[in-house]
Amino acid sequence: MRLLALAILTSSALATHANALSIVNGSFEMGAVNPGGGFATVGSGPSLTNIAGWTVGGHSVDYIGGYWQAQDGVRSIDLAGSGIGSLTQALATTIGQAYRVTFWISRNPDGGITPRNGFVDVGGMPTLFSFSNATSGRPNNMLWEQRTYNFVAASGATNLRFAADPATSNGFFGVALDNVAISAVPEPASWAMMLAGFGLAGAAMRRRAKVAVTYA
Repeated sequence: MRLLALAILTSSALATHANALSIVNGSFEMGAVNPGGGFATVGSGPSLTNIAGWTVGGHSVDYIGGYWQAQDGVRSIDLAGSGIGSLTQALATTIGQAYRVTFWISRNPDGGITPRNGFVDVGGMPTLFSFSNATSGRPNNMLWEQRTYNFVAASGATNLRFAADPATSNGFFGVALDNVAISAVPEPASWAMMLAGFGLAGAAMRRRAKVAVTYA
């Protein structure tokens, strides 16, 4: 019974650690700016309330309400507003810890079916992502696609940044962003501990199953 309890505590502790970090307002549902049933252009500045949890950089972004179908909830972002923009969020990370960011992208359908690119980065090392689906998306069917981005934290404070690519934004019609999430990636040693914990639990259960039953 003690081994079983230890296994459960070990796996629970690892799971809690892996899910400790989260994105604030990853689906952009909260903000002092109300895009209503259309959209609102939000200029750059230090405010963290215009789009809660996020700082707008560059020129501007479009905060989408009901103008098109969100991937999650009812709101999303066009990273090119009336100019090329970006979104940044400060994260409290653990030095040396590996993280995985997942996010969903599409494109502003008003700009046609040409590819739309963007960048995701931490520490000023941008990685290109692209939405190049040849099918023409529509406001009621945005053809959202998921992307992932992995990084290892170099400090206890990490800025996660998304930006539009000027070369493919097709005027003011940029890449769309929604449903950003983050999770810690367990190290091999952590996985080994978790598997060992489950092994201990299985062994304890097998020993209990071997208890002989006698009949009078």
